[in-house]
Amino acid sequence: MSSPTEESHLNQTQMQNQAARFRKRRRLQVLFLALFGVLCVVSFFLDNAVIRFVAEHRTKPIRNLAGIISNYGDWPWLMLYTLPFLLWAWWKKRPGLLRLVATMIVASTLAGAVTNTVRLTTGRTRPNNVKVEPGWYGLRHDGKWLLGQNKYSSFPSGHTATAFGFFTVLAFRRTRGSFLWLVPAVIMAASRVILDAHHLSDVCFGAWLGLIAAWWLCTRKVGRRIALPTSRTL
Repeated sequence: MSSPTEESHLNQTQMQNQAARFRKRRRLQVLFLALFGVLCVVSFFLDNAVIRFVAEHRTKPIRNLAGIISNYGDWPWLMLYTLPFLLWAWWKKRPGLLRLVATMIVASTLAGAVTNTVRLTTGRTRPNNVKVEPGWYGLRHDGKWLLGQNKYSSFPSGHTATAFGFFTVLAFRRTRGSFLWLVPAVIMAASRVILDAHHLSDVCFGAWLGLIAAWWLCTRKVGRRIALPTSRTL
């Protein structure tokens, strides 16, 4: 039978090992986010090539499917989808699941808020805006304010940011194959490009902002308990 001193030393060692693993995981996550940021910069050079590729291979069924995904995967619908899980978690007294879903909601909302704030100032034309020359027009063009003008709010993609913020929280959980939760977010990003609603760089930067929002929440002191439980703790 171990003494209290030995048990205390063992607990302290376990806590130190856990802290070391967390720091290592966090460094890897920061590296991933930095590399993704570089990819976002590179994506600007691929915008026109992607637009041409999509135009050559897009079919009506694919476009219709992209429209459905884009419509029913936007932020209001994501919030609606979480409602049954919130109610069930509250009814069954499952605080782990309740905190997890709440973090998904906050991450998605935060990513969307930051993205919408940024694109109010960029004035980038959408690929389907054929009335003016493609470019970045800022807040004002031809004597008119562009705030709230949908055709001038391409960068970055709000749909993509909210989707990545939402699903990245699940991807950060320590479960096998959790990274597959990013697939719905990638599909959302692809749908926006297929619809000519965004350039490749728009969705890349939207995804980056969503990843950062979710990562920031999940690495807070409270977020480590909220967003990184295993399935056994829910």
